[in-house]
Amino acid sequence: MSRYSKVAITLHWLMALMIIGNLAGGFLHDFVPREGGQRALVMDFHKSFGLTIIALTLFRLGWRLGHSVPALPAYFTGGERLLAKAAHWGFYAMMLALPLSGWVAADRNDRPLAWFGLPVSKFGVDKATGSAANELHEILGWAMLALLALHIVGIIKHLVMDRDNLMPRMGVGKPRA
Repeated sequence: MSRYSKVAITLHWLMALMIIGNLAGGFLHDFVPREGGQRALVMDFHKSFGLTIIALTLFRLGWRLGHSVPALPAYFTGGERLLAKAAHWGFYAMMLALPLSGWVAADRNDRPLAWFGLPVSKFGVDKATGSAANELHEILGWAMLALLALHIVGIIKHLVMDRDNLMPRMGVGKPRA
């Protein structure tokens, strides 16, 4: 097998857009005016997409465990193999830990939590735990941004330096001969 399945490719790109959008919303929401409910709207979408990312990550993990993935190229060194696997599983961990910490953080205030307008139960932790979860959520946001940056650097390395066939595995471009 030289490509990921269509389901895996679709989940990858859909979740990539959601994660990048949610990171932007999380980091930039303080710059959105409070007047007119604009900031509340940004945060409502941030929370809704975060909850969606949890569900899609669980589905994606199930898909990944139930379907084979393309083997890493034979020319990868042991270090490259380790880095690729660590980054892959690091993304899965972050795609769960980051939004889950945000969900727990919702307990730090009395505002209701909703998924695209539908009410969602909170965890019911005390405000101090919710505030600690919010701090963790912010730290994990920066960690996710760093992991994403490393992922992009790896993509550039494979495109520019290695000129290999890794991008078509994720549905981008045609394999080279």
